[in-house]
Amino acid sequence: MSMNVTQNYNQFYKGSEPLKSYGSGGEGLTPKDTLVKYEFSTTDEQGNKIMDPMSKEEALRAMKEISSQYGDNVLVQFSGDGLQALSESIQSQIKKGSLELTDEQKAEQARKQELMDQSIVQLENTHRLVIPNIQTNEKLYGSLEDAPEEVVKAANGIIKNYLLPHNVSGMTEEQRRDAIAFGMEEARYLAENYLDEKHAGDFLSAMETIAKYGMNGTVSEDGKVTYHIEKGPLVGAPDDYVSESDILKAKAPDLYKELQEMNQGIIKGETGWGRKFIDLHKRINQRLNGYSETTSQGKRLTYYEEAVAEYQSWKKTVDTTKVPGTYSGVKYTDINAFFDSLKTQGSLGASWFAAAQERFAKWLGME
Repeated sequence: MSMNVTQNYNQFYKGSEPLKSYGSGGEGLTPKDTLVKYEFSTTDEQGNKIMDPMSKEEALRAMKEISSQYGDNVLVQFSGDGLQALSESIQSQIKKGSLELTDEQKAEQARKQELMDQSIVQLENTHRLVIPNIQTNEKLYGSLEDAPEEVVKAANGIIKNYLLPHNVSGMTEEQRRDAIAFGMEEARYLAENYLDEKHAGDFLSAMETIAKYGMNGTVSEDGKVTYHIEKGPLVGAPDDYVSESDILKAKAPDLYKELQEMNQGIIKGETGWGRKFIDLHKRINQRLNGYSETTSQGKRLTYYEEAVAEYQSWKKTVDTTKVPGTYSGVKYTDINAFFDSLKTQGSLGASWFAAAQERFAKWLGME
């Protein structure tokens, strides 16, 4: 269906969450303390068409009408491939305008860009490999942007079967770790044979990080594996950014429940929520800026500071994790040479490698 910009926008509303702060303030700018999300996608999660792409004019009008419902302290985020025309126009203007500007004009453009950032346009990637950590997921998405569908399928299979499996019953810890190392070798095979240099580098970087998540997994007595993967900062956000929504859910479940109920009411088209929305987010920010029971170097931490400290500790653990170098002399020229160079190494055995080769060939459409 075509987009009718005068229609009710509640169907595109995806929720809200508090922000610690966004923007520097100053002349013409108001720091943001609340993030509201709207998504205009042309298809639903099953791939069924739900709307046509919006023209640049339609998108701008929709964004203006939606943004006008909120106060100056609210950052409204717009996403979805339905905004493609607007995104392409913005990118074109940036490329044309950045080449012939004076320093004074560039400074003014930077100021205007901060204002423009109040309406973030993000295009959805068609590959829906979802890793809980936002930045790792973004790097993986980008590295597979132009890859053949069979390569995306193989990458997904590597993650599910070797890097982040949820059941390793019957395997020793050594075998589990060797399987993670093997998954990285299959990732290198894809990088060598299917991706260009830049995409290959980003792909291997993302896969190595995912392998580290796998290395830190906890295995139960019956072989079930659980993984602690933090959501982490948004792409482009400061390193000390944490999800306020996650903090709220853990530390103030009463307010989290109230926020979820309000979000559902907005989606259903309920009216009269404007003042309640502002009041609720004020209470949320007051709660999260209150002190937790955690202290550091004699200082009592706020809930926000506590969450930042916990994230930095988790990140340090991941960064210092080493993926085993189980395999050496691996050949990436073709799939048979690849598996022949692997099957006599490590603890997994010939029959395991035979099944893995058959699986890999199917992912890549060789059978």
